[in-house]
Amino acid sequence: MHRIVLALTFLLFAAGARAADGDPLPARSVLLIPAGDPVEYTVTVRTAATMLFPLASLGALSDGRQKSKDLTALMRAHAPGHGLFFAERVAHRLRAAGYEVRVLESIARRPDDPDNVDIENLAFDEDIGLQLGFDAIGFHSGMGTQAYVPKLNVDVHSFPRGAQWYPYSTTLFFGVDAWPNEDWAIVAPAEASFPSFDALISGPAAVDAVYRQALDQLAERVAVQFQAQSPLKAAP
Repeated sequence: MHRIVLALTFLLFAAGARAADGDPLPARSVLLIPAGDPVEYTVTVRTAATMLFPLASLGALSDGRQKSKDLTALMRAHAPGHGLFFAERVAHRLRAAGYEVRVLESIARRPDDPDNVDIENLAFDEDIGLQLGFDAIGFHSGMGTQAYVPKLNVDVHSFPRGAQWYPYSTTLFFGVDAWPNEDWAIVAPAEASFPSFDALISGPAAVDAVYRQALDQLAERVAVQFQAQSPLKAAP
């Protein structure tokens, strides 16, 4: 019964994460707000013992916190710029589809919550704005394995000029939270995982490559879904 409840809960959550069903809003020009660079790269560890013994669960939580600190420090030291990279990949695909895109690289951001942007008071000339954000980024090690699988979930929503509604709003999942053959999810390939935390923490370039490949795939999904909700309108 417990497994059934968990499965139903995830199904409801996943269904709610899909692109919002709204009237299409044709657009030619797009203001693209990049995601802020992640505040934290999280690491979670789940073993069979954590499901059975409270002390083991506390130990795994503490272990995950320390590993999260280590991974965050590692990625910050290498300044990968994942937020801007994601925006550039989305912009590239939208331009290829015929949209005029301006990436807003300078905008006030809170250090502790960089994706909390005041879009309601943002003045712009483009037909529509498109904001990107990180919902979660890190790695997960599950029961029955020592491997660390990427977890990269992004939030995306668009907003027309002079309005406060969202023609396209979704969360997309890459890696451990993804299910096969879903428009809101991309399953990570086996080569995106690391066999141990030592292998993960000793290879910042390899970690960065995993994230960039994931963001490139997520950017393609964003562009396809955005075009469905905001089809390219004819030039004036």
